[in-house]
Amino acid sequence: MLISTRNAVQTLDVAAANLSGSLFDLPAGPVQVALGGEYRKESSSEIFDPLSIAARNAYVQQTNTSGHFDVKELFGEVVVPLIHDTPFIHSLTLRGAARLSDYSTVGTFYAYNAGVEWAPIPDIRFRGVYAHAVRAPNIGELFAAPAISISSVNDPCAGVTATSTGTTSTTCRADAGVAANIAANGVFTLNQSDLQGVGGLNVSNPNIQEESARTWTLGAVINPISIQALRNLTLTVDYYNIKLDDAIARTSRDFILQQCYLNNDPDFCALISRRTIASGPYSPGSIQLVNSQLINSGGASTEGVDTTLSWRLPVAGGTANFAASWSHLIRQGSVPVAGAAFDRSDGEINTPKDRASFSVGFDTETFGINFNGQYIGASYLDDQYRARFLLADGSLPDKKYFRVDSAFYADMQLRWNVDKAFEFFAGVNNLLDTQPPPVITGLTGSVTGTETAAGTYDPIGRRYYSGVRLKF
Repeated sequence: MLISTRNAVQTLDVAAANLSGSLFDLPAGPVQVALGGEYRKESSSEIFDPLSIAARNAYVQQTNTSGHFDVKELFGEVVVPLIHDTPFIHSLTLRGAARLSDYSTVGTFYAYNAGVEWAPIPDIRFRGVYAHAVRAPNIGELFAAPAISISSVNDPCAGVTATSTGTTSTTCRADAGVAANIAANGVFTLNQSDLQGVGGLNVSNPNIQEESARTWTLGAVINPISIQALRNLTLTVDYYNIKLDDAIARTSRDFILQQCYLNNDPDFCALISRRTIASGPYSPGSIQLVNSQLINSGGASTEGVDTTLSWRLPVAGGTANFAASWSHLIRQGSVPVAGAAFDRSDGEINTPKDRASFSVGFDTETFGINFNGQYIGASYLDDQYRARFLLADGSLPDKKYFRVDSAFYADMQLRWNVDKAFEFFAGVNNLLDTQPPPVITGLTGSVTGTETAAGTYDPIGRRYYSGVRLKF
């Protein structure tokens, strides 16, 4: 009998002091401040049984790991009301904050933000904030044991022949397993087992440093409280622009393969292991492992607009509620490693340019009904996948051939209250039984076994649930 054990301990010690209050009064109101300091020590450990360490329990290796760090911080915040109740300025307020942190792992750094709020009239408020934010790596990112991962990848060697030319063909044929596969089939050929998924280790990195972000946000809030019928209506519109430097990221396995076989980069090729001979259902030359380590990448950025609308209205002895939101990505992407080209991801699978949702409900003391809807805009396969099908002039094929359709999901729930002690509820998820757009195994974004991008689309279909809540 094999017994698997895992002993995990997480410890957090905190000592903190805070002071807040008003410094003095201005004509528009009191200047408020908050000051403080904090000391934290975090530690974590995981200890496994000897068989798991030796990969003898379900043939999955588990490795003991432990780590800790401590941090000392000082912080402060100030709110200054400059002007109040003057023509074109119902209120004008400045805000600022700063934090100094000293980590035992990555050293000393600081973060700060500054913002302004201006309400020309009580019904409308404009706001803007600039922030320099910093995040230190956590224990898992620094000290976690290597973990096995399975993911779908696109093998750049697929289709290489004994006579095909170019860097990719030359690099692929340099592998003995690939060469044997070509000799047997005339072209490098992969079967279904080879395409199901590729294993590899996800490795932490005790040498990664902090990541920092520069953030701009500009927005407006409209709440027409001066109009009785619309005083419960709120509209917000926010623009954001975020640039993340030295982003802590795990290099994608597709990027590792691209860098190895398109550019013959030895650092990336060293992370790849192929089968030299056939092994069970796997072909010679098929990818066996692609390892990926956390690094401080070349950075990431995102830019977009978020809009929300909500309205609450008394109706027929109850309350009607409506809420809607829309998010539009203007630009998003990352630089996988320092010096690499910016890789845009907006509009690709899992990051569609447009998303929207709405909720409509009606509630009384004894009954409630709610409908929710979610729209996911059309997207396209990753351009790194499209790069496998370059045209004769070296350009990418039109992305319309790699389109993934939009999807709409609707949910519904009913609720009944009985004597304020019981609440019965029943509902339907995916009310319209919307089928997910097909993203078959082997395509970027596909989740093995679902034939779609299951992190974004619902692979299950319509389903029902019911239950009861007891109130004490």
